Amino acid sequence: MKDAHREHLMLRAAELYYYERLTQAAIADRLMCSRWTVGRLLEEARDSGMISISIVHPSARDRSIELELVDAFGVGEAIVVAAQATLEATARLVASTAAGCLTGLRPRPASLGVSWGRTVAGMARAMPDRWMRDLHVYQAFGGLARSDDAAVTDSIGLLARKGQGIGHLLPAPALVGDVDLARRLLQEPTVASTLEAAARADAIIYSPGAVSRDSILVRSGYLTAQMMERLRHIGAKADILAHFVDDSGQPVSAELEERSIAIGLDALAAAKTCILLGSGAHRAEPMRVALAAGYASTVVTDAQTAAAILAR
Repeated sequence: MKDAHREHLMLRAAELYYYERLTQAAIADRLMCSRWTVGRLLEEARDSGMISISIVHPSARDRSIELELVDAFGVGEAIVVAAQATLEATARLVASTAAGCLTGLRPRPASLGVSWGRTVAGMARAMPDRWMRDLHVYQAFGGLARSDDAAVTDSIGLLARKGQGIGHLLPAPALVGDVDLARRLLQEPTVASTLEAAARADAIIYSPGAVSRDSILVRSGYLTAQMMERLRHIGAKADILAHFVDDSGQPVSAELEERSIAIGLDALAAAKTCILLGSGAHRAEPMRVALAAGYASTVVTDAQTAAAILAR
């Protein structure tokens, strides 16, 4: 326990530094001690809780919960922003933060493996124009049979345009009707080369989906609501690039695995840079599964979603 005199010095040093904005050298003259002692007094004041520093800004990061995610799941980096007044505003902030994460990578990625969807499309919209030259963007799993949302399907094209490069689209659906057709499609040179390049890209970016009747795979006609209920019944917790996986990140249906047109889960685990992003209560479970399985090196989310991930 510190003596009263030491605590008084800590308090005076803190007041002079933070309230009066004196330099450590000026504080040392005022307190008749060395600059080293002033530095130690300020450090002790912070460590003891005498000083509490808050960053007040709508897009400020939550460092404490970032560290919790890193400790809990072993990811290289967690980026957690404050939840905003609306779900839409939170989603936009997470998307723009993910865009900043991507542009901040060094060396900058020359190729991306990307999932389509509203979350990734939001990130693409937030990317600065001409942030890269000759960027190659590869679709990481098959496309939609039908959609009323152009933003969902334009993730790859918009990223390619903003990176002054080329988007490589998969001329195949995410799920096909039978195993034989899937095998034939996967042997097609265009499909095979695009998936191979997506799996080997400098960075992979995706947002996992919930296993629910609201899934875009249900709305697009690939699966019925009853099929989704069946998948949940047999243990599916997340839709990761059309791979329906359980709590441990393993596929629950061998038959669906053989019908999917997508990069493998092993590509996510092996990627040096794999950015997982998402926000909202419905994303918490699939994001937790992806993180626990090692399918990300970086996670970008908001504080409420992060808390829900950690609580499960």
